[in-house]
Amino acid sequence: MIGYIFLFGLLLGAFFWIISPLLREDASQNGFTPKPEDILEELKHKKNGAYAAIRELEFDLSMGKLTQEDFQILKRQYTREAVGYMQEMDKLESLQAAFSKPVDAVVEEEIEQGVAEVHHPDSTTRKHVYCTSCGEMAKVESQFCAACGTSIDKHRKK
Repeated sequence: MIGYIFLFGLLLGAFFWIISPLLREDASQNGFTPKPEDILEELKHKKNGAYAAIRELEFDLSMGKLTQEDFQILKRQYTREAVGYMQEMDKLESLQAAFSKPVDAVVEEEIEQGVAEVHHPDSTTRKHVYCTSCGEMAKVESQFCAACGTSIDKHRKK
């Protein structure tokens, strides 16, 4: 009876070991693209880890656990890592700043452009006018509405 329980536990453990990679929530495995804020946070965490390692090295040097030569080699390595993380953070922050134009600003620009077209009907950016009779859209160059045949009033100053 104990043998069966042991065998069942062994099979259950093997099953879990085989299935565990599928249950992991790793960004690279499930196709999830992390947000820039998450990447930035991870880089800050790694940079702080490199700083902590340097502080630990300094403590080990003061306690006599490291030689000066080993300390310099390891400190240089961790300093390079921290600088690399900071450079990546700077790149990411500059990209965020370049592409972080708020949606509200884009909408405001479109509204302003629409208002400018209404106030200045001869604007070169205007591509369409609307028939005052039926409301159909027509090209600026059109003189008559394609839907109802009415003359299109373009509000032009002559």
